[in-house]
Amino acid sequence: MSTPPIATQQSAAPWRDPLLLLASVFAACLLGIASRPAGYSAAIWPANAVLLGLLLRNPSWARGPTAWICALVGYLTADMLTGAPWLRALGMNGANLLGVAVGWLFFRPYAASIVGFTRQRAVLTLLAGSSVAALGSALPATPVMQWAFASQAWTDMLMWLSSEMYNLLLFLPLVLAAPRGWFWQWDWARLLRPLRQAGVAPLLALLACEALAYFVNGPGMLGFAVPALVWCAMAYGVFPITVLNLLVCSWKTAVAALDTISFLPDQLAAVTSFRLGMALLSLAPLAVAVAHQLRSQTLSQLQQAVDHDHLTGALSRRKLMEQGARLVQRLHQQGAPVAVLLMDLDHFKRINDSHGHAQGDTVLREFAALVQRNLRPQDLFGRIGGEEFALILPATAASHAQLIGERLRSQLREHPFRLQDGSALQVTLSVGLHATQPPSQQHSLERLLAWADAALYQAKALGRDQVRGHWADQG
Repeated sequence: MSTPPIATQQSAAPWRDPLLLLASVFAACLLGIASRPAGYSAAIWPANAVLLGLLLRNPSWARGPTAWICALVGYLTADMLTGAPWLRALGMNGANLLGVAVGWLFFRPYAASIVGFTRQRAVLTLLAGSSVAALGSALPATPVMQWAFASQAWTDMLMWLSSEMYNLLLFLPLVLAAPRGWFWQWDWARLLRPLRQAGVAPLLALLACEALAYFVNGPGMLGFAVPALVWCAMAYGVFPITVLNLLVCSWKTAVAALDTISFLPDQLAAVTSFRLGMALLSLAPLAVAVAHQLRSQTLSQLQQAVDHDHLTGALSRRKLMEQGARLVQRLHQQGAPVAVLLMDLDHFKRINDSHGHAQGDTVLREFAALVQRNLRPQDLFGRIGGEEFALILPATAASHAQLIGERLRSQLREHPFRLQDGSALQVTLSVGLHATQPPSQQHSLERLLAWADAALYQAKALGRDQVRGHWADQG
């Protein structure tokens, strides 16, 4: 099955998203109908999971009748086109819609955490909600199944319940973890990045495990792929593991259908055990992927906090010195110039004393934002301490660096900082500049900053609100 399309953005044409939802449900129904054994319900039925996932990703859809009507049309059209009796189709698809509605009501308070799996407990929530949705569908479906197939109520109940659990736990995570937009809008380069970074070794291990399971056979074959799937979960992330879970379980289902299980009521115990076993096994790699993703995000946030000043977003002094030292060394090897600017907000203590530290923080934040709007990707900007900032400009001649310093000074002078009484506060800037072409072995970052600091002291001594500096060729 191709990955279900996901919609999260408002469509320019109001009819487009409802029609795409209808088409998604219709296609998923056709896939399920193709898996129906003679004289009984489908072996797989992804339509309910696809519909529930789309509604959870687009909460406003479920609060109006349009999405539900489109879904019902998709269900019924697929059944009518494939020759199903209309009364049976209406009853079974009514049960499908009721199960989706029950699932949506259960998941609605947790939608923010399960869409994208942004919380560790999302996997347990998925299991609980899928169980409730499956039961909400199985209860009304049981009398319809009895009437349609002249079978026993308990058998029909377990067959439907295990089928819904299987489908929801395999297809719903894929829909919930998919990227934003419909599938043709996805950033495929970003999606394939984990594969390029981690390589194909986890996939090859998964293929080897499945090949071994196929040739060994027996009840234990269900668990052969779990270690490789866990490896894939850690290597590739949440969305790829939902795809791999679905592919592996679909493959095992196809092998079982061709070999030992007919997915008919006369094999109730085997069918129920197989479906529930496959569905629950898929949760382990998913839980690992979610935990690994959340851990990586936490570490990234911690690294961001360590490397950047929390108030202004500029590089921290430590990170600026680390990156700047490497940059100066590289420029020396390349024979390229470098310029260093030290910038100090004039009379900043007066701002804190007269207008409060909150106003002072506002000035620091807005100044940092002003500087960052003028930077190139290769420039380094950091907060040295208090109201003092440093700017390292690689491959920048002295004359150009002086123009940059003058531009920043002028922009800050013209920038109105609004006070609580509505008046504007004017802030000026003193800049010390040192530039060299190119930096020699003796021109460490510390020495460059020391020379820029001397120039900054000169700018302050001469009345502030100006740029002062000197530059040298190897000296």
